[in-house]
Amino acid sequence: GLTSITIPDSVTSIGEYAFFVCFWLTSVTIGNGVTSIGNGAFYNCSGLTAVTIPNSVTSIGGSTFSGCTGLTSVTIGNGVTSIGDWAFNDCTGLKSVTFANTSGWYVTRSTGASSGLDVALTDPARNAAYLRSTYYNCYWYRK
Repeated sequence: GLTSITIPDSVTSIGEYAFFVCFWLTSVTIGNGVTSIGNGAFYNCSGLTAVTIPNSVTSIGGSTFSGCTGLTSVTIGNGVTSIGDWAFNDCTGLKSVTFANTSGWYVTRSTGASSGLDVALTDPARNAAYLRSTYYNCYWYRK
């Protein structure tokens, strides 16, 4: 199966469930033209170990990396302003999430209530713990 993919700069979005259960995929390079990553795009891609979200991306959909048990590190570019619910659910190996932009983040729940995170997202290990526990109807956004 396909083990490595490079999404060219000419692509502007990664569709919903584009790489759904591509468990043999170990490496993905997301081009600088991509602005959105659809719901479940890399769902259960358990072979992925590291992902860098380029600065061009503004939204990461719900369940995008759900079940990516092999994923250990994620870098989130400074363009990202929203992360959907369950985006990193069941990412049991996730140890490090680095945000290029660490401030101004809020979490909102289905009630519509929002609260700013009580700490800047400067600690990659803590960030990973936060994202692993972002579940149903819990969205992240940055103002």
